[in-house]
Amino acid sequence: MKKKRSIFIIALIINALSFYSCKDSNEISINGKIDDCKGCKIQLERLSPIKIDTIATASTGMDGSFKLNHNDSIRRLYRLKLENRPPIHLCLVNGESIEITINANDYEISGSKDCTELKRLNDRMTESIQKVEELRSKVSQQFNIDKASLEESNRIADNLYQSDKEFISDFIKQNHTSPIIYLALHQYVSTTQIMQLPNDYDIYKYVLDEMKTNNPDLEETRHLESMVRKLELQQEQRNRDYVTLSEGSTAPEFSIPDQNGDTIRLSDFKGKEITLCFWASWDKKSVKTVQEYLTENTDRQIILISLDSNREQWLQAIKFHRLDNAVNLSDFKSWESITAKLYGVKVVPTFIEISEDQKIDRIF
Repeated sequence: MKKKRSIFIIALIINALSFYSCKDSNEISINGKIDDCKGCKIQLERLSPIKIDTIATASTGMDGSFKLNHNDSIRRLYRLKLENRPPIHLCLVNGESIEITINANDYEISGSKDCTELKRLNDRMTESIQKVEELRSKVSQQFNIDKASLEESNRIADNLYQSDKEFISDFIKQNHTSPIIYLALHQYVSTTQIMQLPNDYDIYKYVLDEMKTNNPDLEETRHLESMVRKLELQQEQRNRDYVTLSEGSTAPEFSIPDQNGDTIRLSDFKGKEITLCFWASWDKKSVKTVQEYLTENTDRQIILISLDSNREQWLQAIKFHRLDNAVNLSDFKSWESITAKLYGVKVVPTFIEISEDQKIDRIF
């Protein structure tokens, strides 16, 4: 009897050890090493559109090594927050064992295809940021930059932007089943977000459909659905509210502040041939088209009305793209701008040429 009881107890112990062993092996394991970082604090943060939660912490040992464990049965987006170094974005689920080696300027990662892809995305955006900053520095140092040099700088900037946009589109399609496509939508180069919902509705809708299919329980999916639906409702409202102007009709009066905060009105320009150019710093096509129009129409008074919502980004774009030889206006209400509604502006760029007696000559 005692022998049977001993065998039974041993069996229970083996089963318990086996259970906990399996449980541990199913956890997320992150093992890493940071060069020249003894006793540095590490935080694993779970990301969401609403808040960031710290879910695990560690400190590096004498050799800079660290280890973190977490349990999550749903694949989610995370961030490894490092002391005195840029954070590292991750996408993790139970059963993955991640190995990271970090130095001052870069890191290597293995154990997860999603994490490797996020590293590829980070490398590309870092490279683009460096190129744009170098270009801006070059332009700002040339106080009397000639037209040809300015056009060449703008051409390079446009090509970089289009290249980044193509890269992100391809990245999203290659990783369409993973939550990392949500992060891909929200990549910036300097202060410019590459993908913009008003201009890139199709790709946002594609990401939303893929997230609803493959990651329906994530907060990111619900947030993205809310963003897309809000835009759709706004567009429906615009279609109802916007005035449709015709050539030959009287141009509506407006009152908008310029970059100095002074109020500018249409009536201030009576007796002049003017052109209203509706544009936005986040829309590269409108920037390029406005630049071309300014170059080709030096005999007209050009008024640039921006649909930006960020004053600093707007002012920076005016300076960088050399648009300060025109009158620059913005109320920072984006598509909710009363002036945009008065003139029936539904896309950027939109140009409205107005005669000396303030009649509309042409809309294009």
